[in-house]
Amino acid sequence: MRKTECLILAGTLACAVAAPGLAAANESFFEGRALVTLADGAMLASGYIDGRLGPRRPDLLSVIPLDGPDDLQRHDTEVSNSVATWPNVLTLTADGRFALVTEPFGQPADNATEFSEIPRGSRITVVDLSDPKAPEIVQEIEADGAPAAIDLHPSGELVAVTLPFEGRIALYPFAEGRLAEPSLHALDIDGLTNSFVPEFKWHPSGDFAAVTLGGADRVAFYRFDGQSLTLWGDPLRTAPLPGKGAWTPDGRHFIVTTITATGDMAQMGYGQNASLFAVFAFDDDTDPASPPRRANDRSTSYQSGPVQHARVAQVPGGMGYVENFALSPDGQWIVGLNMAASWLPYDHPGRTDHSELTLFQFDSETGAMTPHGVTRLDGVVLPQGITFDASGRHLAITAYQGRNGEDGSLSFWRLDRGEQPGLVPVGSPLAMPRGVHLVELLR
Repeated sequence: MRKTECLILAGTLACAVAAPGLAAANESFFEGRALVTLADGAMLASGYIDGRLGPRRPDLLSVIPLDGPDDLQRHDTEVSNSVATWPNVLTLTADGRFALVTEPFGQPADNATEFSEIPRGSRITVVDLSDPKAPEIVQEIEADGAPAAIDLHPSGELVAVTLPFEGRIALYPFAEGRLAEPSLHALDIDGLTNSFVPEFKWHPSGDFAAVTLGGADRVAFYRFDGQSLTLWGDPLRTAPLPGKGAWTPDGRHFIVTTITATGDMAQMGYGQNASLFAVFAFDDDTDPASPPRRANDRSTSYQSGPVQHARVAQVPGGMGYVENFALSPDGQWIVGLNMAASWLPYDHPGRTDHSELTLFQFDSETGAMTPHGVTRLDGVVLPQGITFDASGRHLAITAYQGRNGEDGSLSFWRLDRGEQPGLVPVGSPLAMPRGVHLVELLR
């Protein structure tokens, strides 16, 4: 039986979680310094449809040091955050000293019962992780709009934050755990009628960035000269509702998940929705990479631009809703996290009692994604957090809550790269707060 003990020390909640199942499994342990998670304490999974909030819990940032498989200890501190956006509101510094969290939606009043009563957020919080057993808030600032996606520049000296409702990007200088006054940058895309920005990701070189435009069904790339962002090549079309994106380690491709859903969420046919992955080949060179005229363009006046990005692959991610995915550190494997329809109200006819993982092998030369099967996650509700460990051999996956709205969990998996690649569960899931929706690896 799992044993949980919690102590409140200097405003930090520490919970010791014994996990004998991990020790009993004959596996190498999850490689890394710690796991960092976020939990939204107000919303239930079904709130996306019926709008109802759950019994109030605190919003938490939790740190789980990876000292060994026998006793994993969780250390919590209250940090306002929200699940009601794409899973990209947490970033960690490369040295593991700090976590930065955005607040797309704020805290509801004590008597609030509906999601519609939650105000838009404004805070960005910096948490000191120098002592993983005592995470400490060291800065809270007010953004010029509701902040959502956040990403740290490879230099460690600049933080990008999307202001999705304003269609702008804020760039914050960052030093010694402190954010300074930001510069604000417009998208500068002609003819754009919907400028909602779910995602911003720095290129591994730091010289470029990728942006997804959720309402315009596009991906755009930008050049960064150290001060400003300039559109780099033509934006490319995607299927409806692109959101989460990731660069491959070599920076040659940008991978995006699209949930392909449009219209009123309460009116959708949940069992018929197929998420898609799109892979874009990124052109960082101003020399034309294509003929003077596109093959499918018969206009004699059309001339190719000097920068030619291309969509090189589009593959099904599974029937349901794949909002998040993990890319292995070597760039060879992708695992899609499909919440299916597990998050619907219990009496909804389309609700599923499971979620899914979809495994792909990635070709770094062509951008092709080769599927290697689907793994069913029975009883897992609204999984949105997923990360590989530093070795690329294991994954950690969040479950937002239990079947009946009880606390969430964190499960561990092994990637078998043999002749028949697949995903294998390791040990027993760890108990986590209800509302856990993100997990990142502290290397």
